[in-house]
Amino acid sequence: MRFDSWSELSQEAPFCGGKWDRDKLKEYLIQSCDQRFQQLIELYFAQFRTDGALADLLFEFLLNEDYDGSDCQIGAACFIRQMDRSVLKERRALVLKAQENDVFWRRPFQTDDYLSWI
Repeated sequence: MRFDSWSELSQEAPFCGGKWDRDKLKEYLIQSCDQRFQQLIELYFAQFRTDGALADLLFEFLLNEDYDGSDCQIGAACFIRQMDRSVLKERRALVLKAQENDVFWRRPFQTDDYLSWI
């Protein structure tokens, strides 16, 4: 889907009625790679840094081979990195699995610093 403005995209917010809409979340992750929307989407996701359900969905996108090479995986890796550490500690196995990826940009953490707190 193509969006010309933040007002258009924000009408498709992925969290509504207390739950995540998977399709809208995927679109937000894709659009987060667009420089026009990157900062606004980062601000949007910042309010959900402690949301375990969001973390689970992000890992699903990142680790799902069906999305291999997709912008939604780039966005997922980026936002996983920004999740609260306590949420990520609860998903230690997923963090470690994601970090094993041979593709550098698919690793949420670009250095091994995460090993000190995971």
